[in-house]
Amino acid sequence: KTLRERLEEGTMSPVEAVGYARQIADGLAAAHARGIVHRDLKPENLFITKDGKLKVLDFGLAKQAEEGGGEAAPTKTRATEAGTIMGTIGYMSPEQVRGQSADQRSDVFSFGAILYEMLTGERAFDGESSGVVMSAILKEDPRPLLKRNPNLPPSLEQIVDWCLKKNPDERLQTALDVGNAIDALSEETTTEQPAVEDDEPSKKKSRWKIFLAFLIVFVPAVGAIWFLQATSKVRWAREQIPRIMELAEQDRLFPAFELARQAEGHLPEDPSLARFFQDFTREVSIETTPLNADVYIGEYRTPDSDWMYAGKTPIDRVRVPRGVLEYKILKEGFATVQGVTLHWFGSKVSVPLDEVQILPAGMVRAAGGAELFITGLEHLDPGQIADFWIDRYEVTNRQFKEFVDSGGYEKREFWKYELAKDGSVLSWEEAMAEFLDATGRPGPATWEVGDYPEGEDDYPVTGVSWFEAAAYAEYAGKTLPTIFHWNKAATAWLSGELVPLSNFGDGPARVGSHRGMSGFGSYDMAGNVREWCQNEDARGGRFVLGGGWSDAVYMFNDANAQDPFDRSPINGFRCMRYIEPPDDPIQLTRPVELPYRDYLTEQPVSDEIFAVYERLYAYDETELNAELESTDESSEDWLRQKVFFDAGYGHERMFAYLFLPRSGSPPYQAVVLFPGSGAIHARSSESLRPGATFDFILKSGRAFLWPVYKGTFERGDALKSDYQNETNFYKEYVIQWGKDLGRSIDYLETREDIDADRLAYFGVSWGGAMGPIMLAVEERFKVGVLLVAGLAFQKTQPEVDPFNFLSRVTVPVLMLNGRYDFFFPLETSQKPFFDQLGTPPEHKKMFVYEGGHSVPRTELIKETLNWLDRYLGPVN
Repeated sequence: KTLRERLEEGTMSPVEAVGYARQIADGLAAAHARGIVHRDLKPENLFITKDGKLKVLDFGLAKQAEEGGGEAAPTKTRATEAGTIMGTIGYMSPEQVRGQSADQRSDVFSFGAILYEMLTGERAFDGESSGVVMSAILKEDPRPLLKRNPNLPPSLEQIVDWCLKKNPDERLQTALDVGNAIDALSEETTTEQPAVEDDEPSKKKSRWKIFLAFLIVFVPAVGAIWFLQATSKVRWAREQIPRIMELAEQDRLFPAFELARQAEGHLPEDPSLARFFQDFTREVSIETTPLNADVYIGEYRTPDSDWMYAGKTPIDRVRVPRGVLEYKILKEGFATVQGVTLHWFGSKVSVPLDEVQILPAGMVRAAGGAELFITGLEHLDPGQIADFWIDRYEVTNRQFKEFVDSGGYEKREFWKYELAKDGSVLSWEEAMAEFLDATGRPGPATWEVGDYPEGEDDYPVTGVSWFEAAAYAEYAGKTLPTIFHWNKAATAWLSGELVPLSNFGDGPARVGSHRGMSGFGSYDMAGNVREWCQNEDARGGRFVLGGGWSDAVYMFNDANAQDPFDRSPINGFRCMRYIEPPDDPIQLTRPVELPYRDYLTEQPVSDEIFAVYERLYAYDETELNAELESTDESSEDWLRQKVFFDAGYGHERMFAYLFLPRSGSPPYQAVVLFPGSGAIHARSSESLRPGATFDFILKSGRAFLWPVYKGTFERGDALKSDYQNETNFYKEYVIQWGKDLGRSIDYLETREDIDADRLAYFGVSWGGAMGPIMLAVEERFKVGVLLVAGLAFQKTQPEVDPFNFLSRVTVPVLMLNGRYDFFFPLETSQKPFFDQLGTPPEHKKMFVYEGGHSVPRTELIKETLNWLDRYLGPVN
């Protein structure tokens, strides 16, 4: 018969209940040892044979665990479907009620509910409806066991309580732990307990017996349970380390971080966890104005993921995973701040909060700054932009209808700008005749009879010219954003994350209906509709940014300018408002020249001219006068040597960091780095480590050289950025970078532990863009790897123009790029770069991943090492 049938016959004695409980634990431990989680444990699925043996049956909802391993590993099962509730109400664990994945600890919870019922004759979680029962499982504890049955040993109540903890981490972790805990108190339950007498002396005597039983049995039992639980958690934590590293290698940093935090609680000094936290997390300090705000972080890529509570401001050094995070900051009386960040730039973060009654309705605060991420315009300096407010969503049909109905097309005070078209200034009447809907009434070109289509109240208004957008902004007491403000609010460096979540599809969508949220909480800045901005281009057009639903995805990052009278059905807008008037508004609203180079039609210089250019990079091969300054042996994977030697110009000294692997044996193949432009802005190289981007090269048994080039780190001087330009100043720097690279290879050739015949160039971003020059002038490289590389659109002198060097590169080249790169667009920058490479087609390869200015770590490792193995051969 089933355990349910036995329960219906009456309450069990403690001896009978514990006997069956021990058998259930044995059955679950056997299943868990084979990686199987039951997920539907209940009295109906437990069968008692005629000789009193208990069988665990009906594994209809069971799932094979993702990880192998024994009974102690709380492995995650594959969910049947995301958000699906699996199990029987009343015996489900809280995680099952939430529709989350269930592991072995979920079976432990169900076991606790069954044991509770065997001991009391009543269900642990009961109610008139399934909703009431599920709520009780999530929020309430069952009535204490001893209040239901005071004859029971207190230690038995403790076991039930541990099994029914809401948090899986606080439960007994495995069925084996449950069985051991039962064994620890078996001596207490082998004898039937006497009935409780009604008279007071007997009650006192009974209480003393219970107290003595507590001292004799419960204390040792709890100690045993605590020891078993602690050791099983340590064992579990150690078993998670490979999974943590695997998740990190897959660039799934948030789940890796969550798992590592759990494991760290049981292994606080573990070196493998310490390495994970060093390579894949960072510490930040967060403060708000005013203080005492609650800060939460979550994973941007995963919808409806749980928020991690970071603390109440000011927060001193909270650890967060590297990568893209979503954050939320709450304080009563102040507007909620929500946005996206790259593990928060800088080690200290300061966030101002706006009082609810001060923040304009429908707007969010965007932080100021000085950078600009618009393809071709990165070199522009907007100055330091102060914080500002910008619309959370694009202006909707409903909002624009209010403008129309209030006489917006009739009130000249809203139309502040000269109505010039094709070089001629239009009269008021002539201009208003341009701004009619499909039926000849004032309004957007996509409307009819002065109104928008039914049901599209919250769709973005489309078919508006720049002049109409500017008039609406005046009516609303706002302004159109400058390209600097728009780009800052759009956080274009997020393109790899934001674009796939945005509306590049079949038509405009309701504002905010796509998950593409920018860094400061605004939506639809990528796709949906193009958005008019304040600035003119040099030809009299007006910038319209972000791309629309029918545009190519790279238009989110492209600089696009159109005739201000253009009323295409893809054109819309949003507004901004200054918090404080800008110091120099003309500087922000000035006309901007849009540089552009059509690399599909350009031709490189002739071989004769190129030979002249190439000689500029030659230097006298004088003595290096090399000196080893220091050696760092703190890493398990490598040792770092800081070496100085003479540069190839101006009697200067330069230095480099040589990382030698602890695996493999010399002479080592060597990979020489040309880094990203962050090296230009940094002023100290003392903390340089290979990190998560380059550590795999050393783990593969190869050496890694990081030269400190002219203008970077401690050698930084007047160089401001890596953006190419037509000055002699920039030209001289590029030539010096080529000489620095050559002298670095000269140094490697002096080392007996380096195989100088097997060298690879590794260029990242800026270093990738410099790759054509460096690989063409330096013939000692056997192979090149270019990570997120492409051609820039700014013009430069031909002697240092990478385009003129591309066709002279002949070594094998691997390119790894992101489809949504905000520096190097795929069609107009990356592909021309690859096509122009002079490497034979069979020896060059390009991979494009669904990302921005980055590629997945696992793909980076796999493709890079395969390429190096192919052209440098296996390591020693």
